Amino acid sequence: MESAPPPRIQEWIDRSREERLTRLSRTPDELEAVIADKTPEQLAERPGDEEWSPVEVICHLRDVEDLSLLRFRMMIQMDEPMVPSATAPTDRERWGLLEDGAALFDQVRLVEQRQYARNDPRLALAAFAQNRRQILGFLAALTDAQWVRGAIHPAFGRVDFDGFTGILASHDESHIAQLQVGI
Repeated sequence: MESAPPPRIQEWIDRSREERLTRLSRTPDELEAVIADKTPEQLAERPGDEEWSPVEVICHLRDVEDLSLLRFRMMIQMDEPMVPSATAPTDRERWGLLEDGAALFDQVRLVEQRQYARNDPRLALAAFAQNRRQILGFLAALTDAQWVRGAIHPAFGRVDFDGFTGILASHDESHIAQLQVGI
């Protein structure tokens, strides 16, 4: 059963589209400022056993951009598509998660399989920034009629483009705060 987004996400969804897009456009520069004076070794250091290092956070953000653009293209091409998320749906069979350990977007597995900790943090940030520019260009090209198109999110139910930009804005804000505290 889907539920409403958590309050921190809903606060961003409720803001104006301009505020959300401004938040999204600022993120690459804010990430650059956070890591500017850090060495690759500092950026690969985990603040705790269960916490991601700064480079892992940046790689995660980069890969979430790919997921977001895929969702957005699906929303334009299909009517109300079911889209992947890191959030596990309660009705796993409905989402095609039939085998043990299956996930729609397994962010923990990606950290290990893609060896985030071994990535060059500045190259990962450059890739994130390029992906973000692509998303912002995509969003700028949407018509008013397209902004109301939606998709089915595994945890939140139907989400339109305003909702997904709110989710991304909250996600950005959360990870920037994490990095500012963690390094």
